Amino acid sequence: MKPIYSAFVVLAIFLGTHFVLWRIRPPKSQLKTLLTVSFLTWSGGLMVAWFAGWRLHEFADGQRLIGFLYFCLFYWAAALCYVITYSAMEGDSPTLSLIRHLYAQGDKGVPHHEIEEFFRQRPFVGARIKALMADNIFLEEKGGYRVAPGTYLFFRTILSYRRIAFGSLKSGG
Repeated sequence: MKPIYSAFVVLAIFLGTHFVLWRIRPPKSQLKTLLTVSFLTWSGGLMVAWFAGWRLHEFADGQRLIGFLYFCLFYWAAALCYVITYSAMEGDSPTLSLIRHLYAQGDKGVPHHEIEEFFRQRPFVGARIKALMADNIFLEEKGGYRVAPGTYLFFRTILSYRRIAFGSLKSGG
C-alpha cells in the first residue's frame, strides 16, 4: 500500500502546484505546461523516494520493483486522466454552458428557438481554436489552419481507438 499512498501524495502535490500556478497566472500553453508540471512532480517524487531509501540495487528481491512499478503506473494513470479531463473542461463547454443556462431558467424551461439562439451567441468553436493554437496543435497560415507537424500521430491513435470502440462516428472521427 505504501506505493499507492506515495502516488497519492505526489498527485496531491501535482494538483496543488497546478492550482497555485494557474492562480498566479495561467500559462499561454496550458496543456504543455500541465504535462510538464506532472512530469516534474513525478521526477521530484522519485528523487525524494531515492533519498528516502529506494535504491535500484534493492529491487533484486522483486518486491520493491513491483512497488516502484505500482507507484509509476498509478501516478501516470491518474495524472494523464486529469490532464485529459482538464483539457475537456478548460474552455467553455457547450454542454456545461447549456446545463447552466437551463438550470438558471428553473422549472419554466427554455423553448427550442431560444436554445438555437443560445448556441449562435456563444463562440465555442472560436474559443477552442484559440486554445489549440496556443498549445501549438493548430497552426495558422495563408488565411487558414493546419495541424502542427508531429501532433497528428497522437490524435490518430485516439481516433483509431474510437473507431474500434464505437464503430464509425459521424463527427469527431
